[in-house]
Amino acid sequence: MNIFNLEFELHLSSCRKNVFAIVIIFIIILAIYSNTFHASWHFDDEPNILDNKPLHLNKLNWQNIEKTFFASIINDDKIRRPIACFSFALNYYFGKDNVFGYHFVNLSIHFLASIFLFLFIYHSLNLPLLKAKYGPNSYFIALLATILWTINPIQTQAITYIVQRMASMAGMFYIMSMYFYLKGRTSTNRLSMLSHYFFCFIAAILAFGSKENAAMLPISIFLFDLFIIQGLTKENIKKNSLILLILMLIPLSLALILKGPSMFTTKYLFSGYEQRGFTLFERLLTEPRIIIYYITLLLYPMPDRLCIMHDISVSHSLINPPTTIIAIFTILIILILAIMKSKKWPFVSCCIIFFFLNHIIESTIFALELIFEHRNYIPSMLFFVPIAILIVREIQFFSYKKLMQIAISIFVILVLIGQGHSSFMRNFIWKTEEGLWLDAIDKYPNMSRSHHNLGRYYADIGENEKAMIEYKIALNLKRGSHGETHHITHYNLALIYVKTGEEDKAIDHLHKAIAIDPRSADAYNNLAILLAKRGRYDDAFNLLTKSLTYSSNSSQAHNNLGFILLKTNLIEEAIIEFKKALDLKDEYPAALHNLGLAYKYKGELDKAARYFKLALKADVRALLTRLHLAETYCLMKKEELARRIVYSTLDLLPPEVVASKINAFCKKDPLQQFPERSIILPLLKDAYLERSTAFESMGRDLCKGQEND
Repeated sequence: MNIFNLEFELHLSSCRKNVFAIVIIFIIILAIYSNTFHASWHFDDEPNILDNKPLHLNKLNWQNIEKTFFASIINDDKIRRPIACFSFALNYYFGKDNVFGYHFVNLSIHFLASIFLFLFIYHSLNLPLLKAKYGPNSYFIALLATILWTINPIQTQAITYIVQRMASMAGMFYIMSMYFYLKGRTSTNRLSMLSHYFFCFIAAILAFGSKENAAMLPISIFLFDLFIIQGLTKENIKKNSLILLILMLIPLSLALILKGPSMFTTKYLFSGYEQRGFTLFERLLTEPRIIIYYITLLLYPMPDRLCIMHDISVSHSLINPPTTIIAIFTILIILILAIMKSKKWPFVSCCIIFFFLNHIIESTIFALELIFEHRNYIPSMLFFVPIAILIVREIQFFSYKKLMQIAISIFVILVLIGQGHSSFMRNFIWKTEEGLWLDAIDKYPNMSRSHHNLGRYYADIGENEKAMIEYKIALNLKRGSHGETHHITHYNLALIYVKTGEEDKAIDHLHKAIAIDPRSADAYNNLAILLAKRGRYDDAFNLLTKSLTYSSNSSQAHNNLGFILLKTNLIEEAIIEFKKALDLKDEYPAALHNLGLAYKYKGELDKAARYFKLALKADVRALLTRLHLAETYCLMKKEELARRIVYSTLDLLPPEVVASKINAFCKKDPLQQFPERSIILPLLKDAYLERSTAFESMGRDLCKGQEND
């Protein structure tokens, strides 16, 4: 048998073809991503999953499930990627923060996306308009194009990076929708046609519910139908022009439903750019260069070219840098050629337009960061079809030159092995947060954001000195193309100085953070606490008011404002703020404790005891809360209950720790409200004496037991 006769597939049954494709794709994905199951959390994983409380499902009931649909990290009470968020919530329900389950789901999504991509390409190549040209080789082309897409190292960011499941899940449902449309459009049985259209619609909704860039799906389906099923003729274009106009309104309608009418105002379009290192005009000029760069990454995806962040210079005009106008003309020429050759090469033209079409949402007007590799997951799905067709044509062209066929085949095999190995090696970089940012710094040492994020990692694990070094390097570097500002670095550096007791330096950096970003709610909040510790309650009150002006949903700021009001004897006003904090964050121990204080000072001891007990339910080892509850019981003439609370405290916490903390509280820290000493200290004294007597008695009993032996 001639191994280069690609038409051998005609003799294989559809079942055998599909089974082989599924098995080979599964083996390849498992081999390439086998080193990712324990890769750590990274970057945006923390705010989007780990700190996103609505996603932390503990019970599978509708009330909790519904909350996951509104798990927006900007707290705007709007639905945000509900399908992807619900999948994260299910992962949390079954495995909490164990990364294995999240990676397993991500790989399963990529596997399913690959299978449906293969099926879509294969069945497309067997449509009447294409079958004569590609039918005999359709299986080989579909499988090769799918594998080239599946193993490409650029996809690692959408797969190994847990939170980018949003991109890969959108891609999976996107290609499923296109496949079901194809099957419905070509069905001769009415029931089959309707069922496939139904699944197409459901998959489309799920795709958009995973990530908004799936809004291009209706236009993709329309172009596919026009190019591949109907044929691109003047008559068909004229006949379908109204349909195209309606389909173009679908993404706008979806945006209107989710974001509201304000999305179409210039204020909304420009609102995100004050936080970026570029303007809308500069973004539009820069993105063509980035699109060309994406193409080079897809064609030459070596690990040393891939990075979680790329340091891309911003285009300031058509000729600054000169590559701007070159990139724009290159894209225009590619698109013009694709349209001009659409009659001769309809599927190739469709694949080319598909790539650029699906980059529109994330590469045009919206104030997103300039570049991320995961944005290629959907656009690149059909990218390798023309390449696979070219390879088949070359093998057939050299049908009488076996050496050339062997050379081409070896080249293709080496490319597949090389790309698979590159993906495998790239996944090692995703193993740890430290390794990811060290890799970014190694490739782009002048990016302040990479140093900042490495510093944040060191701060999270308690390596404060290393964190300070990275933060200071970040502050000395210029603002990058990702639009980061130094106010966050100043803010995080201030937090470290608070930990190390250097509060003057912390205050200085918080002032610098506010000077750079006057809307920095967290900086106002933390500065207020530091000033309150120095007795500057009026300044603290003003700062907390500003903090809540810019972030009214901050439970911490409401709690802190309530505490300042409590310190200035405005008890009723303080109670209002504490309750606002609890409305925003259920079972907030600090707010519950402070409500207990407020009601105790107000003389409503029953309410005080109730809130102290609720605070202990949320944090049973909270020493101050336990002591205030004991004092409250004493004031209520319930001395026995007070004794139990104090005595049980010595069972929960080591006695030496209790003594140490109480000595610290007694140093008149203005932010610590210690109970009345004349009430609580005698109780503690009795508890310690009773414990020492009990220990002495136990010691005597042990000695007696030893003497009897």
